[in-house]
Amino acid sequence: MLDLLRFAIAILPLAAYTNVLGLMRLRSHPTVLSGAMDFLMMGLALIGLIAIGPIELFFPRAAYSLLGVWVWIVLIALYFFVVILIALNNSPKLIVYGLNATALKSTLCELLHENEVRSEWLGDIVELPELGIRACVEPAGRTAVSQIHAAGKEQSLSGWLTLERMLVHKVSNKRIDLKRQAIVWLLTSFFLFGLGTVLVSNDLPRLQQAMSMMFDSDP
Repeated sequence: MLDLLRFAIAILPLAAYTNVLGLMRLRSHPTVLSGAMDFLMMGLALIGLIAIGPIELFFPRAAYSLLGVWVWIVLIALYFFVVILIALNNSPKLIVYGLNATALKSTLCELLHENEVRSEWLGDIVELPELGIRACVEPAGRTAVSQIHAAGKEQSLSGWLTLERMLVHKVSNKRIDLKRQAIVWLLTSFFLFGLGTVLVSNDLPRLQQAMSMMFDSDP
């Protein structure tokens, strides 16, 4: 039973993540996320797997004997700190849910022309001297998801923020229909939520007892 409960702990955050992916595809226009936000969402989705994997493997039992369940709060807070630190130190990136790479490139060209931003294209790489950006447009998955990521180390963060604002405004006028994909993601989310909830509700007392025995430092 304990293995099933661990499975439930792992899939509940994944259920929340797939629900968000489904809701984004249910929108009538594309959704733009920064690379940091997208990474943070992934970090939240994996917290269950991390809790039953690395955190449990390297669990500080001596600290648990002194602090009790507060150790879990400290470990989870440390995990979030690491995820946020990595997200903030990643190269600038924009993820667009609802457009493939070709459509994103076309949208970006229109955006730059409308805002009179000088651009120089070399294949899928664009250089924007006025914004201090050199980026590449690529697919970010098999479905209608694409990305604009930094190509080079010298990047202007303020330029990326400006580009993000312009892109958000531009795609808000575009209409998309990804309801079929949205239904698949939402059904997956509901299934995971239901399965995880049933497993946890049925065996929560056993989990509490097993956790207490597992981390009890007394001989």
